[in-house]
Amino acid sequence: MGYMQQMTISQKQFMALLRAGLWGKEADAELFRDGVDWKTVFSLAKQQSVLALVANVVLNDSALVETLPAGMKDKLKAFVLVNLSTHSMLNNTLVQVVSTLNGAGIDSVLLKGQGIARNYPVPELRACGDIDIYVGQQTYLKACEVLGAMASWKEDGEPMENTKHYDIRIGKTTVEIHRFSDVNASKRLDRIYQGYSDEGLSRGLRVLDFAGTQVNTPADDFNAFYIFNHLWHHFATSGVGLRQFCDWMLFLHNHKDGIDLVKLRQIIVDMDLMRPWQAFGCVLVDVLGMPADEFPFYDARKGNKVSKILRHVFEEGNFGKEREMYKDRSGEGY
Repeated sequence: MGYMQQMTISQKQFMALLRAGLWGKEADAELFRDGVDWKTVFSLAKQQSVLALVANVVLNDSALVETLPAGMKDKLKAFVLVNLSTHSMLNNTLVQVVSTLNGAGIDSVLLKGQGIARNYPVPELRACGDIDIYVGQQTYLKACEVLGAMASWKEDGEPMENTKHYDIRIGKTTVEIHRFSDVNASKRLDRIYQGYSDEGLSRGLRVLDFAGTQVNTPADDFNAFYIFNHLWHHFATSGVGLRQFCDWMLFLHNHKDGIDLVKLRQIIVDMDLMRPWQAFGCVLVDVLGMPADEFPFYDARKGNKVSKILRHVFEEGNFGKEREMYKDRSGEGY
């Protein structure tokens, strides 16, 4: 595992805390025996959008919490509390959105976000985002009209001008109304993807309860691919953080008995993504601690890609925020 040897001590400590948070365990105390650069560790956690998860591990470890610099403990507690509060706000907005759509006779499916958070040991510790709600092409304009009436802000232009979704803001929450779950640059692959998407977002849906409101989420086999595909697109284009790897891993872990592996394999093969699927899977198993027998189609030989993947992840951060061209937008690179 050369990639572990290439990591700095702060990166190793960060990864140990992240694994502890993901699996509900204590971090390896040996790694912290010679001291910790907490500023660097928490900076890494923030860059990878897993700060609340990592902070909670430290705050609940009696030995580690005593090593925090003065004032840092209170700041971490405050950050975690804000994360909890934001989850409550997002869930309330989600209930409002789904109830409004139901009242208008519009079926909807929640993508990513608050649905994925349910797979975490403590859902409220997942970094918060926006609400992505899929309504399909037939009721898309009606959904934009119905939800738009509630909005405090709307995207400029007509909804149909956006290829995939239309953005509005309800209160402090951004809501993306999707007519497509995703689009592919290749026309051939997009035709294949839309076929699987239409099926995975209309049949065999997993229903979650949010404060008494029934919220649809995608069928397990399609969602396993969809979460990975979203991660893959970000990796290849706009940058990706470890939070998205965590999302994918915990979904696969929690729904391993509900995924139709024959169907999932067919989707991956038809989309020509088995190689990146298996390479990224080695990150889940070899770095984040997922049992190898829980990862569909695991191939240890693809582990030789892990170092390059991790280097890319650490250099770019979530949504590519650590890219130099984003840090200095006056330069030629930007």
